[in-house]
Amino acid sequence: MTAHRAPLLIGLLSAGLLVAGCGGATEPAAQAPAALSSAPTTAPPQPTEDASRAAGQVARCTSSTVQASVGTTLGDNQKDTTIVWRNTSDAPCTMTGFGGVDLRGPDDPQFGPSYSLPRAGEDPTAVVVKPGGTAHTVITWLPGDSWTPTDIVVTAPDEATSTTLKWDQGPVSRQDGATRPGTYIHPVAPGSV
Repeated sequence: MTAHRAPLLIGLLSAGLLVAGCGGATEPAAQAPAALSSAPTTAPPQPTEDASRAAGQVARCTSSTVQASVGTTLGDNQKDTTIVWRNTSDAPCTMTGFGGVDLRGPDDPQFGPSYSLPRAGEDPTAVVVKPGGTAHTVITWLPGDSWTPTDIVVTAPDEATSTTLKWDQGPVSRQDGATRPGTYIHPVAPGSV
């Protein structure tokens, strides 16, 4: 209780006692305002995909509704390879974020057989993918001369199931743990390039 409210509360209580002592009708004492509660510590339940559709919202794309493929590669010194996500379902879905990209190949003596690509410093936005439509993720990478991946393992944003595709783009410069790597993934964007 603050110092400003104490005299007011004492005055109100005294007035109530005087009225009660004089035989007047008594009213329930006013309760002090409840302290503001903090925000709930648990997140509200998320709607299911069926509930989202019923409410007019577009469901999230899942590994069962999108199919991944390797698209075009452009560039010379630093290359951009596109991973295309095609909606194979009969309903639109949304993708937001980066997903995951791992290059896998022979066992590198220093880093091992898998190279998990870091994310670019871009903010992702939600992309609605219509049935039969596409979204894409661009992988920016530096060509190398000593390590050639054989596979690229891609995971759609907010999914745990991955798809393994063939990597035929050539050798990649490994930069595992670099603070400013030249190889990274961009967030999902609409369409395909």
